Amino acid sequence: MNINEIIYHKIAGLITADEEKVLEQWLNDSPSHRQKYEQLLNAPDFSTYYFIYRHLDVERAWENLIGNESLDDNEETDKIHKESRFTLLRVLKYAAAVLFLIVAGVGYWYSQYTKVTPPEISESVQIAMRQSAQSGKTDAVIEEVLDLSAKNSVGRNENQEKKDDRRVLNEAGRDESSAPSLSPSTFSKEQLLAARRITTHHDKEFWLTLDDGTLVHLNYNTHLIYPEKFGRSDRNVVLDGEAYFMVARDKSRPFIVHTPNGDVKVYGTEFNVNTNHFTSVVLVKGSVSVTPVGGKEIMLKPGQQCELSSEKLQLTTVDVEPYIAWNTGDFIFHDWTLRQIMSVLAKWYNVTVEFSSDDIAKQKFYGSFSRYDNIQSTMETIEAVTGYTIKLNNNKIIIKK
Repeated sequence: MNINEIIYHKIAGLITADEEKVLEQWLNDSPSHRQKYEQLLNAPDFSTYYFIYRHLDVERAWENLIGNESLDDNEETDKIHKESRFTLLRVLKYAAAVLFLIVAGVGYWYSQYTKVTPPEISESVQIAMRQSAQSGKTDAVIEEVLDLSAKNSVGRNENQEKKDDRRVLNEAGRDESSAPSLSPSTFSKEQLLAARRITTHHDKEFWLTLDDGTLVHLNYNTHLIYPEKFGRSDRNVVLDGEAYFMVARDKSRPFIVHTPNGDVKVYGTEFNVNTNHFTSVVLVKGSVSVTPVGGKEIMLKPGQQCELSSEKLQLTTVDVEPYIAWNTGDFIFHDWTLRQIMSVLAKWYNVTVEFSSDDIAKQKFYGSFSRYDNIQSTMETIEAVTGYTIKLNNNKIIIKK
């Protein structure tokens, strides 16, 4: 007995007691059998396919086919009719069962193709999100793209309930001139009307969950333009600054990050984009492509960095650890000058730095710090590593031998 036909009978409500036993045995034979059967029943468009086949009455189709024919009283002719009817009935039933499974299979394939799988958020990222919120580093301004004249905008913290964290934020100090421009071709008309721009200040960061479940970690001094709801064919955002993307997998809709120097296209992965000075894309895992303005698409492999500017494109292999580290709450510096290190920390802690000599500023060091330690603790660590004297006077750090 064909299991496909039995499944069809089960769906159509035509299954017999014997067939029910065979189906139950088949489902118990293998976990994969039951999984496939349940996936078929739970496919998003399954109800449509079932409706079609629930109304497929083979018996009535046969009656309609022969109803208009004149009946012959001849016994031999009547016998031929019965045999033909039985044969055609069997063919129609098998054809209906096969066609049903084909249509349902296509429906299942389509549901898998368009399935959106949110990214897996590691425990280290979740801890970083909590520490950031507790230390007061999580903050941003969200506003409508087409209404930039408002003096105040509503801020939202994605790590708390929306009801609790809606508040008016002071926008003083935000550099409007550095905000990314919005190309009309980037979003549809409907998306433009509902587009939002999120901005972080020089000493803040923010985690934002997009419509598809993609998690974006915005570093300080960053702007991101995004639609409240993505379209059916693609997912577009515009970035100016630095952000770490943990993209939801969706084979049917590529995720595209538009930057001043080119576009980053991805289907589901983790990568870092920095548009300060030039556009830098570092692929942590998965697969992305980079398309420079007016150039050809280039595929990246995990561990590669692509640097884009108006004059050049450079592809190199890099250590991804520093890019992962800032996303999980750490600063990591490999062979950086003290001036470079203090430049990053000064922005993060909103202070200024003064070196007693240029030689001190040029010294190179390796080190790592928690982004959520207080400034005093961080300065004490640097002092112990470098051997220099570091004094914190109000909002000014003085470094000397």
